[in-house]
Amino acid sequence: MSRLPLGLRQMGMGPGNTASLWKRVTFLLALPVIVICAVNAFTGHVPHEREPFAKYEYMRRRNKRFPWGDGNHSFFHNPEINALPEGYEDEIKEDDGSGSNP
Repeated sequence: MSRLPLGLRQMGMGPGNTASLWKRVTFLLALPVIVICAVNAFTGHVPHEREPFAKYEYMRRRNKRFPWGDGNHSFFHNPEINALPEGYEDEIKEDDGSGSNP
């Protein structure tokens, strides 16, 4: 077993001082990074405008119905953001309510 020089042992580079090293890393590096990320995530959110619907045959394909609900909505469907193959749900309801279809 090789011995560490006295200077390295005093700096905490020996094998017996790893717990205090990780304790310092946790409190001096990890916790401030977590706080900064939380502040960044929960402040300053600007809502984005929704993309206009474009009906392309290669987008929003339904080769097989989903096994839940009506089979057309994905499991984490959000009607404000996710479009159906026919368009956004609020736009479809507005078109149906116009009375133009016999």
